Amino acid sequence: MTRLRLPMVGAVLALGAALTLSAQSSATDAGWNETTHATGSYTALTVARPALGATCTLSPGFLGTNPAITITWMVPPGSGFTSANAQYAISGVSGLEQVTGSLLSSITTTGPVGGVYTTRFGSGVLTGLLGGTKSVGVRFLHSSGWTSLWSQADASMGLAGANPQCTVVP
Repeated sequence: MTRLRLPMVGAVLALGAALTLSAQSSATDAGWNETTHATGSYTALTVARPALGATCTLSPGFLGTNPAITITWMVPPGSGFTSANAQYAISGVSGLEQVTGSLLSSITTTGPVGGVYTTRFGSGVLTGLLGGTKSVGVRFLHSSGWTSLWSQADASMGLAGANPQCTVVP
């Protein structure tokens, strides 16, 4: 019986060695020598903002009863924008306009004349009678949904339209 066991032990050892070698060879088949490389890059979209001109005026109307801020602005060269891409805002409103401004205000843009647009922010009747301040702005909306920074002008006037001032914010 010992003779039968020795060949059987030898067969088991041979089978074990074969399995060990098989397991080792499959473990060394890993793709660590792969030469494929990937690269990538990204760029952030920057939406150019409108360039405000030197013209910024606040016309108070008779005794401040019908104030309007007028600004001029240009499209940066090569940006591809027009007034159709522009968004407008009025903020920082004080005085009687807080109550009536959203009901009576209007915004109109004309141009370009020589590459310059003119936008008038009208406040409506009686909105400046008590004086006040406000900021107006224009920015561009890109087709992706991104927007530029606001280009802004600040305006103020005293009681009954006294001392009207308008300043372009750099």
